[in-house]
Amino acid sequence: MIKKIDCKDLDCPMPVIKTKEAWESLDDDSILDVELNSISSIENVKRFCKKEGIYHTINKKTNNITTISLVKGYECELATKKSDKKLVALIIGSIVSAILASSCCLAPLLFLLFGVSMSSLTFLQIFAPYHNYFSIISILVLGYLWYDYLKNRKTKLLCETWLSKNYLSLLIGGSIFVLLFTTYPYWIDKILE
Repeated sequence: MIKKIDCKDLDCPMPVIKTKEAWESLDDDSILDVELNSISSIENVKRFCKKEGIYHTINKKTNNITTISLVKGYECELATKKSDKKLVALIIGSIVSAILASSCCLAPLLFLLFGVSMSSLTFLQIFAPYHNYFSIISILVLGYLWYDYLKNRKTKLLCETWLSKNYLSLLIGGSIFVLLFTTYPYWIDKILE
């Protein structure tokens, strides 16, 4: 449901007061469109939204009218911070698992790539017996991230942070990295020959 209120040509603090009253009377999963035409009113309503953790968008119209749309039933800052932390933790976990899965062959590969001695990395050989476990963990985490993306892609558009805007490209990049690192012990011999 979309509710509109007209706060044009009102002196401060009336636009914020009217916005707050309309917001409190609004049902969940509704949108409140506030029409404003003064810079101070626009800034005050934006500050109110930020202070209350209300997701809002700003749409400019003609004749110096700006509409701020407030979405009720979704706490933007809390939800995005939680999902951003989850995404970062899962991607880092998957990449670390992939690196550990390939640790048996990591020192020789780095030696070939950079031409320097990587003898200090020989301790990574202790992870070699666990290669399959780390590979499985990486692929499971990737599978979960793809499932989460496909299941929630419509709701992720509500609150866009840098991570949620770039979620798909980060997921594709992480997937390529993890797949290369978990499978390269099987195909690197053929390339190096």
